[in-house]
Amino acid sequence: MSSDLEILLPQSGSGPGVLVAHPWWGRNATVRDYGRALSELGFVVGLPDAFEGTVVTDRDDAQALIEKHWQAAPGRLTAAFERLAGHPGVRGPISGVGFSFGAFQLLGLMDTLPLHRLVTYYADREVTLGAVPVLGHFAETDEFQDDQPGMIRMLEAAGAPGGAIIYPGTRHWFAEKDRPEFDAAAARSAFERTVGFLRG
Repeated sequence: MSSDLEILLPQSGSGPGVLVAHPWWGRNATVRDYGRALSELGFVVGLPDAFEGTVVTDRDDAQALIEKHWQAAPGRLTAAFERLAGHPGVRGPISGVGFSFGAFQLLGLMDTLPLHRLVTYYADREVTLGAVPVLGHFAETDEFQDDQPGMIRMLEAAGAPGGAIIYPGTRHWFAEKDRPEFDAAAARSAFERTVGFLRG
C-alpha cells in the first residue's frame, strides 16, 4: 500500500535529511533507487508521493497526473518535509532534491521550507534566489524548458556553493535510468556532484 512518505535510513540509522521529490511519472522505482543510493551514503531520505500512489510511464498520462494534483502538491510536499524533519534519525539540516515536476515544486517552496540546500534536475522556474543555495543540473537539449537560459544565468550569478551544470549531448530525463533518454555517464556525474553539494 502506498504511503505519502517513505523514509530510507542509512546503515548507521541516522544522518542529514534529504527530501527527494519525484518527477511527473510519480514515485517510481527509479526515484526510489536514487533515494536508496543516497541513503547508502549516509543520508536519511524521505520519498514523498504527490500523486496518491499513481505511477505512469506515458507522457499524456503524466501530464494528466500533474494537472490533477497540481494544487495539492505543494501542501503534500510541505507535510512530507515536516514529517521527515520530525524523524528521530535525522541529524543536522534537511536538503531537497527534485526531478522536473518535483524540482519545480521545491523551487516554489524555498521561501517556506527551511531547506539547507536544493538540487534540481532539468527544471526552471521564475524564482528569487536567496538563502538556499541551489545546484541545477540541465540537459543540453530540453524540449520542456520554459526559460532554462534565464535559470542558468540566475544560478551562475548567485555563485558558489550553488551553480548550474549543463550536460553535453543530453536531453530531458537524462538522469532517469528507465527512460530512453538516459545517459549513464551524465547521470553518474550529476549524482556525484549532488552528493558533494549536499554534504557541503
